[in-house]
Amino acid sequence: MDATWLLFTLGVALIFGKIGDHLMERVELPGVLGEILMGMILGNLVYFGLVSPEYLTLHSSDTFEFLAKLGIIFLLFLGGLDTEVEMLKKTGSIATVSTVLGVFVPLILGWFGLKLMGYPSREAFAGGILLTATSIGITVRVMMDLGVLRSEVGAASLSASVMDDFLGIALIIFAVGSGSVLGLISKMAVFFIITGIVAWYTVDKYLRFAEWLHVEKGVLAMVLALMFLFSALAQHWFDAAIEGAFMAGIVLSRLPEGKKLMEEIKSIAYGLVVPIFFVYTGAMLDLRVFASRDALALAAVLSIIAVIGKVAGRGFGAIIMGWDFKKSLQMGIGSIPRTEVALVDLMVAIHGGAIPQSDAQKFIAATLIFITVSVLITPPLLKWAFREDVEAMKRGEMEERKSSISETKKKIAETKKPRKILKR
Repeated sequence: MDATWLLFTLGVALIFGKIGDHLMERVELPGVLGEILMGMILGNLVYFGLVSPEYLTLHSSDTFEFLAKLGIIFLLFLGGLDTEVEMLKKTGSIATVSTVLGVFVPLILGWFGLKLMGYPSREAFAGGILLTATSIGITVRVMMDLGVLRSEVGAASLSASVMDDFLGIALIIFAVGSGSVLGLISKMAVFFIITGIVAWYTVDKYLRFAEWLHVEKGVLAMVLALMFLFSALAQHWFDAAIEGAFMAGIVLSRLPEGKKLMEEIKSIAYGLVVPIFFVYTGAMLDLRVFASRDALALAAVLSIIAVIGKVAGRGFGAIIMGWDFKKSLQMGIGSIPRTEVALVDLMVAIHGGAIPQSDAQKFIAATLIFITVSVLITPPLLKWAFREDVEAMKRGEMEERKSSISETKKKIAETKKPRKILKR
């Protein structure tokens, strides 16, 4: 493939993505929604033959797809860096219960719904699995933009979504019989020993070594290297590089150097790979899938269950563990989006025979539709759910600003007071 048109596509994707970001923020909606919508426009210029895929390589370039995947890796790494470990510990039990219910409620509802539509049990079970794994990237992006990622809900949502993915992988292995669930559990245990225990107690020495090198941006390079190595390990064992990136962020979050590097890492992420990921996500939807009535019917069922099942499952899990309705609802809404994990599960189910080839195209179309629905409704719903928290933060910042101004005025007034001259 000619590199010229890959470079052209990257330039167009970034320009359109940032314009979409701006337009959405002008109407007080999360900017990520604009990047996704712009991706849908660009993608369908190719699907409808208005632009040749040779020139706009959104779908035909492995390099573009890889850069898009780097976007979600960076986003989860930033999510881990921005997380307070103490908050994760505090919300661990809530996240665990919410994860279990957030996986099995949509799974059971999906299986039951597809059975009612006439699908055999194995196919209905595989369809239900498509609804289990949350795509945390969109939720992290919106929560970071709103400034609520460090809240209890933010921390619990992050850890719950990581557990979601592992449960989803185990379930799809069980559904297609393509691997050992026991083997997966063993790999998970080793993964968490390496990333969560060994790295936790040795990462400070690793950064001391990076500082000792005394080279330009040496610490930044070594931090990014750790992110890539953890991602490679998770990708090799679970096909889930984002879990490794998140763990790398968590490990580094305990050190001041990790927090200091956030702005530099954000510059790379938000300036390049994150908008490409969301443009790519939007470009996956071929609007021609809406022409299939069978796919639309299946998509309608999957979309309704995807939203209701996750919100009810995770939300009820949080309520059981003592959270109030508002925080439980926020937790549930944060779990709505599905993207790449649902597609991975779908491809595994098709290749493993759980979804027969005769229904494959219908499931692909329906999955793309319910993914798009979940992606588009989540940002405005999250903004609505957190509106009171955001307003409270703004009021607090305003009060701090007023207090600071008042203190400054007092100091200025003190310096202007005439000093008394003592007579000898």
